[in-house]
Amino acid sequence: MINQLLDYSAGPMGIYEILIFATVNTLLMFFASFKFVQTLQQSGYDGRGYLSWLKRRDNIYMLRLLIVSLLSILAFLSFNVAAMIFSDKEQVIYIGFLFYLLFFSFYTRKDRRTKSKVPLVKTNRVKRLLLTYVLIVFFVQLLVMMLVNLIAYTAAVDTHQLLFRLRYGVLCLSPLSLPFAVIAAYYVNEPFERYNKRSYVAKCKEALNARPDLIRIGITGSYGKTSVKEILSTVLSQKYSVLATPYSFNTPMGMCKTVKNLKSSHQVFIAEMGARRTGEIRELAEIVKPDIAVLTGVVGQHIETFGSIANIKNTKYELVESLADDGYAVFSADNAVSVDLSEKCLKTHVLAGINEKHKEVYAEDISVSVSGTRFTLCVNGERVECSTVLIGTHNVSNICMAAAVAARLGMTAAEIAAGINRVKPIKHRLEVLGGNTGVTVIDDSFNANVKGTIAAMEVLDCFEGRKIIITPGLVELGDIEEHANYMFGVRMSSHVDIAILVGKRRVGKIKDGLLSEGFPKENVYVVKDLAEGKRLLKDMVKDGDVIIFENDLPDKFN
Repeated sequence: MINQLLDYSAGPMGIYEILIFATVNTLLMFFASFKFVQTLQQSGYDGRGYLSWLKRRDNIYMLRLLIVSLLSILAFLSFNVAAMIFSDKEQVIYIGFLFYLLFFSFYTRKDRRTKSKVPLVKTNRVKRLLLTYVLIVFFVQLLVMMLVNLIAYTAAVDTHQLLFRLRYGVLCLSPLSLPFAVIAAYYVNEPFERYNKRSYVAKCKEALNARPDLIRIGITGSYGKTSVKEILSTVLSQKYSVLATPYSFNTPMGMCKTVKNLKSSHQVFIAEMGARRTGEIRELAEIVKPDIAVLTGVVGQHIETFGSIANIKNTKYELVESLADDGYAVFSADNAVSVDLSEKCLKTHVLAGINEKHKEVYAEDISVSVSGTRFTLCVNGERVECSTVLIGTHNVSNICMAAAVAARLGMTAAEIAAGINRVKPIKHRLEVLGGNTGVTVIDDSFNANVKGTIAAMEVLDCFEGRKIIITPGLVELGDIEEHANYMFGVRMSSHVDIAILVGKRRVGKIKDGLLSEGFPKENVYVVKDLAEGKRLLKDMVKDGDVIIFENDLPDKFN
């Protein structure tokens, strides 16, 4: 059978020409794959999340591949049918194939020129994935072309028949296989990647186990993790040498990369812990083995992957469950679910926040302005005046949780206050950006939950001038997503003057919410992407305006 395949494949085209076709198309498929590999990376290398994205009815990238394939096959078929009528030369199939090369090259070039919000990070894992993908694409194409050639030669009486001329038209449909070749490469590599991950995690555990003196703090929750981590790191740095996971490094591999920087001088390790599915916090806690756990609060963030609020609640509590008997837990006093979880906690714990019902570690006399926030911090019976450049009562709540940890580690109220005063604005989290244009920009692009939008509206109220919001709405909320976005529109209607809504999928509900409250229809703009929104802003903005970027979604949601 193999010999027969080779014999037939070596017809007028020749096996070498089949190799050329396969090589050229593989190169095109390689350059066109980056967007799909990028999405897989943004999904945390979770095959289920990637497949869920592929199945979206409004997936513009799949639609583009479909258009390229249909245009290519129509052009290829039309040209070759016409050519058969006017020419008996079999070589005209090359010209018909040029249409496919032209369309696919145009798609690839346009796709690569589109600026990504979160570019593909070319890690070693991505390089391995791309290599596997290329091999799969090349050998599958080679096999398909040889089989098609075999069928065409078997069916053809002579080489002038239409079936023979059209045998390589199958390549015009290959773009449709691209997303599935990416996921196939992912599953082929997955056993090795899991082994590789276990190896890194083992080394990370070994490094941490070699430091029994190291104070280990885990922070989790549906929101506020990074803010609490940054605040706590700054406050503890008044007394301790601190190593904290950078940015939003809240996965096992992020943890491993951070621990590589652990030095003998470090006294405290702070680990931010994120999750999208049950069991993932427990996995992180098993690596870190925290002495102190901080639970910032629970809302319906990522409910699409968790399945229910109950699953989110149980997953976040995995951090507290991982504590040793002498461990210490800090719960937010300003989140109802967090308070409920504290009531079942048998380990030593404290509630911290601005909720007046809980008077263990708390803040009062809060005053918020455009320059920052002032308040009185009450901890262990001591009262101290504090000020911070961070804006909003939600940040005071975060500070209270950090203060509870600092107090547990022996810091005085005065030392904690000094640390609070040193806290810098946190990137992309209600970060006020000054400029020389007379326009205030608030970057809240990393806040993507209902609690965050409430805080954002509060902060907006501190500023004078016309308020403009640009947002794509909230995502990964499952069945409650439409309602959450509708209520987002209702909420923002009394805080903003102009709303620029990005995208088409979910902003309809935001618009409905705005209009239901009597918001002027002419002040609502719907744009296809962030770039168009920024161009619109440039045309309308004037001195004194306040612009807030609320939740800048990764490219996978566009």
